Amino acid sequence: VTMVDVAVHDVGGSGLSITGYNNTLRGISVIRTGCGGIHMSGGDQKLLRRGNNIFGGSKIADWSNWKRTYQPALSWSGVGNTYINNKINNGPHAGVLGGGNDCVFENNELDTLCYETSDSGAFYSGRSWIDRGNIIRGNTFKNVRNTETPHLGSMSVQAIYLDDQMSGYTIVSNKFFNCHCGTFIGGGRRNLVQNNFYQTCSLAVHVDDRGLTWQKDDCEEGGMFDQQLKSVNWQQPPWSTHYPELVNIFQDHPCVPAYNNISHNEYCRSTFIDITVKEWNQWLTIVDDNTNTC
Repeated sequence: VTMVDVAVHDVGGSGLSITGYNNTLRGISVIRTGCGGIHMSGGDQKLLRRGNNIFGGSKIADWSNWKRTYQPALSWSGVGNTYINNKINNGPHAGVLGGGNDCVFENNELDTLCYETSDSGAFYSGRSWIDRGNIIRGNTFKNVRNTETPHLGSMSVQAIYLDDQMSGYTIVSNKFFNCHCGTFIGGGRRNLVQNNFYQTCSLAVHVDDRGLTWQKDDCEEGGMFDQQLKSVNWQQPPWSTHYPELVNIFQDHPCVPAYNNISHNEYCRSTFIDITVKEWNQWLTIVDDNTNTC
């Protein structure tokens, strides 16, 4: 299916939803919805069969007027789909929310998000070792800050939020302006954060070791991530050949936020990272050649 230059404005529910293979949505305008914006998914995770769907050149703005949380502008899942050249503007909670494999998010602009919530992200994905291989490249994140006083928790919101040991992301060549936190790695592994630019962010990059503390049960054998891996037969093709780093993961520091690479980034008027040299060495993580350009 190909849909071009379609406008969905002033509806009480969500804008559009499409699931399948080889679909294209281009030039879509979704503005002023009561709930979410667009859902696009496709592909088979167990077989790693690509959906080859494309959502591009579109605009989503002023959504979530009725349901204020967990109604993202872009909801996504599946394998091998592309989300490119879109503008997402003015939402109280997440702009992009979902999980899948080998999807590409490129040259999108996300502006003025998460302003009524805490512990949320303009781009959010979490709690999986099998949702991996996704690329966030060349996007711009602006004005991701909480402006309302939270009643629970802190005011922390993230431009890119890899929550609860989310792993295997490539985050390259993005720009972050006026964000509370630019890139948040909540205990995950093998995330590449490289050649990004952070300006006027309270914190550019966060990394923690929750898998060694309060979330340890999830990353041990028999835990939630083990069950996920078993559901896709991770030690057999196509998984064992496509993601060889997973085959022996339970013998390779499974709960450590290991093998993250945070390098060649630039920052200005921002604290760059909130872990010490001792911590990143203990966690087998690279933090190198990050430059204050102010």
